[in-house]
Amino acid sequence: MKVCIIGAGAGGMNASGRIRQLDKNARIDIFSTQSEIGYAPCELPFVLRRSFTNWDDIFFPGNFFEQNRISVHLNTEITDILRDKKCILAGNQSYPYDKLILSLGAQPTIPGIPGLDGQNEFTLTSNIADGKALDAIISKYNSAAVLGAGAIGIEITLALLERGYDPVYLLDVMPHILPASLDEDMTGKIEDLMEKKGVKLILPARIERVTSGFGKKIISLKEQELEVDFMVLATGAEPRTGLAKKAGIKTGATGGIVVNEYLQTSDPEIYAVGDCMENWEVITEGKTRRLMVTTAGITGNVAGTNLVKENSIPYQGTAMTFIIKIFDYQIGSVGFTERVARQKGLDVTCVTSKVPRTRPAYGGKGVYYKFIADRKTQTLVGAQLISEHEVAGMINELAVVLMKRIPLSIFSQLDIPYSPLIGPDPVRTCVAELLAKL
Repeated sequence: MKVCIIGAGAGGMNASGRIRQLDKNARIDIFSTQSEIGYAPCELPFVLRRSFTNWDDIFFPGNFFEQNRISVHLNTEITDILRDKKCILAGNQSYPYDKLILSLGAQPTIPGIPGLDGQNEFTLTSNIADGKALDAIISKYNSAAVLGAGAIGIEITLALLERGYDPVYLLDVMPHILPASLDEDMTGKIEDLMEKKGVKLILPARIERVTSGFGKKIISLKEQELEVDFMVLATGAEPRTGLAKKAGIKTGATGGIVVNEYLQTSDPEIYAVGDCMENWEVITEGKTRRLMVTTAGITGNVAGTNLVKENSIPYQGTAMTFIIKIFDYQIGSVGFTERVARQKGLDVTCVTSKVPRTRPAYGGKGVYYKFIADRKTQTLVGAQLISEHEVAGMINELAVVLMKRIPLSIFSQLDIPYSPLIGPDPVRTCVAELLAKL
């Protein structure tokens, strides 16, 4: 079997490795427009922070592609998919396939702000070249503005603080940070901390225009002007689907490539994974975008398995999990925010409070939480956690409950361990409060 994979990110890598596990004789070719692959893109902001000594530290050990006998084509742009001939073209070179996987990734969305001209305006994508370009510019200057208060924008802002930047502005059109993962009533504590540490938050920000001149960027807001050395645009991304559309492969309302439960596209010989595919969430089964490295890895494994094992594993959809660390706090979420749940027409109720992780005598600190439940189904549809303790375990637990649609009355009876030194799982208290309110 001949398999071609377009895109060597997490989706493409996981798919190629899974195919090799299941088929020792398959011919696997993977194509990338980049000059370097085999690194963790989510770690790019942490090289900028100098959490790593150099760029080489984020490359995976060993030679994954060589060990798995996967032919890698770097600096290679696939220009056409000839579905009738079952081959792909890179310039004048043709590569035949029996099965094809599209792992095309996403591309930054640039806001339509008057005056943006590309001068000293940067984005950070999964391409290591973007990270290196931003690193080079950071070394030359000392002031910047970051547009977009999502995870990438915050991580770049923290990197600039680590590098001694003053001022560093963080702007967003929404009234609070992390709008895709948190509601406004959960963000105040973190925003106050960020400002105390030196971040100049402007939320919401209405930028009227941007001007370039004398080596500076002038950002004109309604009530003030900001003068900085450069800007970072972390204003979101959209599925990269141009190649698929050119080949007549169907895309959906979200902009992603339409796939079935086995991740086949409208052409059953072609699969799509990761950021370029149209995903679906597990609460209402509505279509959504899910531009996350974890989802790319999962879908890559699923598609690789189905390609060899004849569609044996259906993809389950996304629970929309999220986690980030901002200074000493870990922030996690799963499912819908209250705002999104109400927009989708759900009749929800919420509880918001603080639960001690352990007794103060044992060094315990609180967990700030918000739980969101659907009155009709009596199930969890969203949760948000903020703590100086680890929250990943609780988010994982909640993701399973949400994905399996476990009723809160059953969830409240889970046999959860307890020790005075370790403490109880705060989720139990949260669920009890939610049930009482329902």
